Amino acid sequence: MAKIKKIKLNNFRNFKKFELSFNSKTNILFGDNGSGKTNILESISLISKGRGIRNSQLANFIRKNEKKFLISSQLEIDNNSYDIDIFNDYKDDKYKKFIKVNNDSSKESLNFVYSSLSFLFFLPEMERLFQASPSSRRNFIDRFIFSYDKEYNKLINKYKKFIFERSKILKNSHIDLNWINFLENEISKHGLKIYEFRQKQLINLNKQIKDLNSLNKYEFKIELNIQDSFYNSDLNLDNYLVSLHNSRESDKILGGAKIGPHKSDIDARINDTFDASNLSTGQQKTVVLMLILAQCNFLINQKKIQPILLLDEICSHLDVYNRKLLSDMINNLDIQFFLTGTEKSLFSFISTNVNFYNITDL
Repeated sequence: MAKIKKIKLNNFRNFKKFELSFNSKTNILFGDNGSGKTNILESISLISKGRGIRNSQLANFIRKNEKKFLISSQLEIDNNSYDIDIFNDYKDDKYKKFIKVNNDSSKESLNFVYSSLSFLFFLPEMERLFQASPSSRRNFIDRFIFSYDKEYNKLINKYKKFIFERSKILKNSHIDLNWINFLENEISKHGLKIYEFRQKQLINLNKQIKDLNSLNKYEFKIELNIQDSFYNSDLNLDNYLVSLHNSRESDKILGGAKIGPHKSDIDARINDTFDASNLSTGQQKTVVLMLILAQCNFLINQKKIQPILLLDEICSHLDVYNRKLLSDMINNLDIQFFLTGTEKSLFSFISTNVNFYNITDL
């Protein structure tokens, strides 16, 4: 079980120097817009693999007129303390992110921290998740998969790389058949794995949602499905390869590939009658929070992982249903929470084992 005990920021985003110690349960950061609440959540998320909750370029983390940022955090993992340093360096004409664990950057140390940490998060734009682009919904589900399988992003990135390489070859007047056959084979293998991961993830979420609704009087029943004219349960490597081969001419003109998991959407059926895109902003937020709660239960009960929740500007559209969902999360889950909002009073329904931090005054 991992908890964030302390964080120090140097030249990170709007902070020259900043330091906070945290409660092991619930931490609420409040203050004016632009004071840096989201930046603090982002700095916490950078302890894991990747570029944080906003997936920003590393150069954007560095305070203006500075060259490097440093995030020093103290983690508690199974009652043992670890000092984690995250910083940037400029190598091979680009910024790179580096992490040290107790001043050790070995692969073993990093893998230990990565395997011990799991973040789930809510950002304000998720309130319109089911009216946003299909890529937003794919990314939402992919982050859930990444929360328990830290190698999943490698699979996604390799798949994208093979799609890009195939697209370049198709634009050439002379095609290397051996090379494009190899690429299409890799695209098919990786694409099938991504479909399998996503399908299993949706099955798990649907089950957890049903279990939640059997115990609580939540507003919605939710059923998630992959929406993809190419994907079906009988899809295999051979017919995937045939489809890629047959689409070469059209892909040469349009670029990319017209089939595959990068073209999928995630359909959310509500109460067996209508799509989630028909819901109001507040109701879409309810669905997203239910999915986050369902994923928490899946991680805790099935994967024996206790995630850390980062919930940014969570109090907008906080009706009675969303307040109940938040209360259920905080009261029933033995995990660490970080929430942000503009005013302390917005969190009056959270009363026990909580620390408040006025970021405007710090």
